[in-house]
Formats: sequence, structure tokens, C-alpha cells
Amino acid sequence: MPHILIIGAGVIGLQTANTFLDAGYKDITILSKHWPGDESIEYTSPWAGVIWRTHATPDKQPEVLEWNKESYRTWLDIAENRADEAEKMGIQKVPLTVFSNDEELDTTNKIWYTTLVKNFTILPTSEIVFNGPKTGFSFTSIAINPTRYLSHLLARAQARGVKTISADLPTSKGFPHALSAAIQHLQNADKNIATDDIVVINSTGLNAHTLCADTALYPIRGQTLLVRITPAPPFPRIILYDNDPVAYLIPRTGTDMYLLGGTTDAENWAPEPITDVSGSILERCGVMMKGWADDEAEIEVVRAQVGLRPGRRGGARVEREVKSVELKVVHQYGHAGSGYQNALGSSKKALRLVKEYA
Repeated sequence: MPHILIIGAGVIGLQTANTFLDAGYKDITILSKHWPGDESIEYTSPWAGVIWRTHATPDKQPEVLEWNKESYRTWLDIAENRADEAEKMGIQKVPLTVFSNDEELDTTNKIWYTTLVKNFTILPTSEIVFNGPKTGFSFTSIAINPTRYLSHLLARAQARGVKTISADLPTSKGFPHALSAAIQHLQNADKNIATDDIVVINSTGLNAHTLCADTALYPIRGQTLLVRITPAPPFPRIILYDNDPVAYLIPRTGTDMYLLGGTTDAENWAPEPITDVSGSILERCGVMMKGWADDEAEIEVVRAQVGLRPGRRGGARVEREVKSVELKVVHQYGHAGSGYQNALGSSKKALRLVKEYA
């Protein structure tokens, strides 16, 4: 088997390492500038909301749809049947309520998953308790604490022999030059690894915008608030209003906090929270809490934070490199706001593509 060099330690890179281990690969190295525990605008995965709620549809994204089916089944099984593992991974089964401005709900294409998820229910009008939305539905979803999840993936990979290299690759001279630098870092760590034996998996997320000069890649800025609600709500719950701007409340599994959001600002690279945006989030989410939290509940803002989702025109790039370099390379980036939800299926596709090199 080849030596697998994964560039990037976000959720895609870390899941890929574990997927290859599960398939019997033993020589795997992850090279990254940032790791679980780091807080940087360059490192998207820690800032994610992380719930199961697919945006893929059968007519436009059938492959991603299958990836999302797998993530739901896998996470639900862990939450229901493997309590110790669920706690370590920060996985929690919770009800999700989605409010919509649609007059009628499209359960054929847009909401295709009515028979996949547990407890799918269309809300009666009496349960739409604030002004704006016209329809709504609920089902059993999954909320994940990204800090715990990332740390678990890295620890699991390292416990099974995956090696790590901390490095910042040069980008000014293009992808081939950066790739050569990555190979050099690997061979400096182990001089017995021949270049011909290496397969590189590029899981650099939004950083591929510069690294690969991929003009289809762009940031989707998300601003959120980490908060405490006092008195605490009676049970954990996800509430989402599919509006523009979107609004949501997500329990931070394993803590007493909630994540409030948010924004989906395409082509916006601004790294710092904006005060007016935070105020808007608080106002929108405060309205949505009606009928769930105490009417006199207070929201304490612990921190405002920003993440840049790796959006990509044409969808995620999961394919072999065929033009710019002679080395064996599989690209795997551009999953927008669905990196966690896509990671299991995407990494299995990367595995199939690596096997094609044999």
C-alpha cells in the first residue's frame, strides 16, 4: 500500500485518515498548520454549528445526498447505542424544528428525507408561535460539539499509528511548489519514504483558494454567538428559521451553552465579529425562543465568533489531479457548510480514487 499524506487537519482530513485506517492502510501522515484546539480564521472546522440537516436534493446532488444518508445513520446509531463513544465525540440526539416561509412544504425533493429520519412531523399552525414563518416541520436530528468531535478523530487516528507534521506550506509559487514542500517535510521525518510511494490527499478547505488557485472556491462567512440561557430551557433542542438571514439555536453538546446564529455571507472574508450583526442574531433568536424557553429568560453572550465556510461553485471537488503535477494527488475540498455531514461519504470516495492509482 502507498504512504498516504493528508494535507489539512479539519474534519475532512481527520475523517479521511480514519477512513483509510479502517480500510487497512497503515502508513498515513497528516500535515497541517492548524490542529484541533487551535482558534484561527484559517481553520474553519472548530467554528461550525454541526447539526444534521441536509441541503442536498435528489435532482441536483444525488451523490451528496447519499453521503448525508450515511452520516445520519452513523451518528444516530452512535447516539442511541454507544453512549460512551457519543460522549467522547460530542454527539447528541435532539429534536430539530425548522420554520419556513414556504406556503407548502416540498417533501418530494427539498425535504426528501421524511422516511430516513426519525419522528418526522409537519407542524400544525398552532405550533408556529412567532410571526413570519408559514409552515414548519420537526424530526429527530443530531447536534455535535465540533471541538470534541475533532479531538476525538485526531486521537483515534494517532492511537492507530497516524503520524502528524506541523507545517505551513508556501503558496506564492503555486500548487506544484507547495506539494514539493509537503513531500520534503514528509521525507525529512522519514527518509525511507520514496516519492513514488506517496499519494497526497489535499483536504485544505478554503485554503485551496490560494494553494490551488481555485477561482471556484469562495468564503461563506458565518457569524455566531456562544451563549448561556438563564434559566436553562427545559430540554435541549435545535430551532432553525429558514429565512434570510437564517436564524438558529443549537445546543453545544457536553456544555451548558448554546450556539446562536447566524449569517451566510458569500464572498465575505471579514475575520472579526461585527457588533450590529451580533445584535441582529440576538434579536432574531430571542423571538424564536418563544414557547420553549422561559419568557423572562436572559441570554448571556460568552463570545462572538466567525468562521469562513469553503463554498465552491460547482460543488465540492473530490477528484484525482490530472494536469498540474506528476505526483499522485486526490483533491477533497469545497464542502461549504456541510463538511461534517459530508465527511464520511467524501472520504470513502477519496479512498476509491486512491485505489484507482494501484
